[in-house]
Amino acid sequence: MGRRYVALVGWLFLVLLASSLTASAQVTLRVTGWPYEVDVVNENLQRFQQQTGISALFTPFPSDNYRDRMVASFVGGTEFDVVYVRDNFLAEWASAGWIMPIDDLPGVQKYIDDMPASMVHQLSYSGHLYGLPYYSGLRVLAYNAEHLQRAGFEEPARTWHELLEQARAIRAGGIAEHPIILQLKKGMYITNTLEDMTVSRGGVLFDDDHEPQFHQEGSAFRDALAWLKRALAEGLVDEASLNSDDHDVTRALSAGTHSFTIVADYDVRTMNDPSSSREAGHIRNGLIPGTDTVRSGTTAYVRLYAITTASRNKEEAWKLLQFLGGRDATGEYYVPKRWAIEFGLGFAYDSMFEDPEIVAALGTWSDLDAWREQAKYTVGRPYRFTPWFAEWDVSAWDVFQNILTGRSDEGQSLERLADEWTDLREEYW
Repeated sequence: MGRRYVALVGWLFLVLLASSLTASAQVTLRVTGWPYEVDVVNENLQRFQQQTGISALFTPFPSDNYRDRMVASFVGGTEFDVVYVRDNFLAEWASAGWIMPIDDLPGVQKYIDDMPASMVHQLSYSGHLYGLPYYSGLRVLAYNAEHLQRAGFEEPARTWHELLEQARAIRAGGIAEHPIILQLKKGMYITNTLEDMTVSRGGVLFDDDHEPQFHQEGSAFRDALAWLKRALAEGLVDEASLNSDDHDVTRALSAGTHSFTIVADYDVRTMNDPSSSREAGHIRNGLIPGTDTVRSGTTAYVRLYAITTASRNKEEAWKLLQFLGGRDATGEYYVPKRWAIEFGLGFAYDSMFEDPEIVAALGTWSDLDAWREQAKYTVGRPYRFTPWFAEWDVSAWDVFQNILTGRSDEGQSLERLADEWTDLREEYW
C-alpha cells in the first residue's frame, strides 16, 4: 500500500509538472519598449525561449512618443506583459496602477542586495520596487580631443564661460564652424539638457519640497537659458541642436563636424567605434562644465523593465523580467553584461564591477577616472518621481524651445509653466 501510494504521488507530481511546463510553453509574452537594437533584443528573447520554453514577442514603439502610445495602451487595457519604463514615467505609471510592484516575488531580494540603495530607490515608488534595471548611468561631456589640441588646448573647459572661449578658438582655426551641438529637440532631450546645464551651475528646477525654482529671476536655470541664447546667436552652438536628439549629436561628433556635446555615457562608445565613427579614438568623456564656484554637475538615469498589472501571465513575465534585468537560467547576468560589453550601457549591480571582462571592455573607449569623477557630482531629481512630472514635462518642451528661439517672452512663459506645475500638483494631491 505504501509503495503504491508513493508511486501514485510521484506520478501525479510528474503529471502536474508536465502540465505546468506545457502551459508555460504555450504562453507567448508580449513585450514593448523603444526600438533600441531590436535585433539584439530579439536574439536575447530567443535565448530566453531556449532556456525556459516560453516565447516572447517584442513590439517596440517609437522613442519620441513612447509614453503617449503606452498611456493609450494602458487606458485601453494593454495586451503587453512586460514594458520598458523610463524613470520619469515610473511614478505616473505606478500611481495609476498600470504596472505592478515586485517586492514579494520569489528571488527578488538577491537583486536588491546586489544594488546600491540609491539605485533601489530609483526603481521604486511609494516604498515599493516596480522593476529590474534595463540600464543606468549618467550624462557626461563628450569632446574631440584632437580638435582641442589643434586649437591649442590640452584639457576641456572647466566652466561654461571657458567652453565658449574654446569654441571660438576652434572656429577661428577652421576646425569646426559650429563647435557645440546639444540635444534641444522637443521631447525628453531638451529637458535633459537644461537639467544638466542647471545642476552644473549649482541649481535645480524644483527644490526638495517640489516647489518650482526654474522661473525665478537669477536662477541657475535662467542663467543656462541666457548662455544658450548667446551661444546660438553667436553660432557657437549649432542651430541644428533645436532638432537634435541623442542619435543626431552622436553622429555629429562621429563625423568630426562638431567638437562638444552632452550625452549619456554609453554614447561615447559609439563615437569611438571605428565601424561607425570617423573620429574613433579622438572622442573623450569629461566633466560637464561648471562655474567659478561649482566644479560640475550631472544627472543620473535608469531605465527598467516592469510587469503590467493587466498581464495574465505574471509568473512567466517574472521569469522574463529576471532574464532581461537580472540573471538567466545559468545564474549569469547575461543580458546586462551583453549590453555593457557590446554597447557600453551602464549597469546597476555591484558585482558586475568585479567582472574583468566588463572592466576591460569599458576601458577601451571610456576614461574611467573621468567617469568616476563625474559621478561624484551627480544631483538627484526627486521631482521626477512625482506622478504629475511626465504630464508637465510634455507641456514644457514647446515652452523651452519657444524661449530659445525668441517666439515667446521668457519671464511670462516660465511663470505660466510654474503655475501649471502647481495646478497639476494640487490636482494629483
